[in-house]
Amino acid sequence: MTPIIATQAVPLPTSPLPVVRRYREVLARLFDEPPAALSLAGFIAARYTFEVLAGIEGPVTRASALAAFQRRQDLDVGGYRVNFQGQRRSASFVTQSMLTPDGRVVG
Repeated sequence: MTPIIATQAVPLPTSPLPVVRRYREVLARLFDEPPAALSLAGFIAARYTFEVLAGIEGPVTRASALAAFQRRQDLDVGGYRVNFQGQRRSASFVTQSMLTPDGRVVG
């Protein structure tokens, strides 16, 4: 069996950033699961989506939502900066974890 290495492009779930604190609060209130990078990434994506849709002037339609997302505006989501730079993908919060053949997370 071959180990798998995965990268994480969001802050650690223990980070003191406001968006991570809010994530942990919501997670504790609504779910019975520990904080994890994958669900934090989904939380940040949902907050970004909310902010983009909230910035639409007038009715939110399929066309207005598409136009808003195509602008790819940079946003600060509780201390986590979401900004698009063409095809370049980067983040300052990158860590790696490795899965052992039996599914344990290392690192």
